[in-house]
Amino acid sequence: MSNDKPKDKENAQVPKDSKEIKAKQDARKQEPKVQEKKEQVAREIVRVSGADLNGNLSVDRALRSIKGIGYRTATYLANDFFSKTKLPKKTLLGNIPSDKDEILNDIVLKISVPEWMSNRQRDLYTGDSKHLTGSDLIFTIREDKQRLSRVKARRGMRLLAGLRVRGQKTKSNFRRKMGVVGVVKKAAVPGKAAPKPAAAKPAPAKAGKK
Repeated sequence: MSNDKPKDKENAQVPKDSKEIKAKQDARKQEPKVQEKKEQVAREIVRVSGADLNGNLSVDRALRSIKGIGYRTATYLANDFFSKTKLPKKTLLGNIPSDKDEILNDIVLKISVPEWMSNRQRDLYTGDSKHLTGSDLIFTIREDKQRLSRVKARRGMRLLAGLRVRGQKTKSNFRRKMGVVGVVKKAAVPGKAAPKPAAAKPAPAKAGKK
């Protein structure tokens, strides 16, 4: 028995003339693109928690510009803000009334998220779980690195030397940041010729046996 499939009705929906398809594609390319009109905002820049945020973005997207606030945290804070102000969730940051800025600022400064969502869980000194942002996060990370280097931990010593601390290979990766790894050639001094090798001294003739 042959395994040949019947070829009737094969590619029935595809037109046989390829020139017609090409003409349609060319016509689509020549059509002028309709630019979507951007929604006008009252304020281009909004100051929140010491950071200048883009007023043309939605609240959750604008909050991601703050260091320490990612996608999930920004969505959580935006939902909390809209539930308190009763504003529509599609409102852009620049169209929020200026009297509501203080509410958003308090939500960002006093972040109250579940423990599993916080970026500083069970702090070494206080034992509390909190979410740090901005300069507080930068200062805390710097303190952690200095503490590891003070106790001579392996991670601290490698961080101090600018090396990777999670077991990555460094022979072929991270060469630009860490500098050249492996054989380093001496820099050639321009204008100087290489010294000529010294002439080999002739070996003394051996005395013959008598």
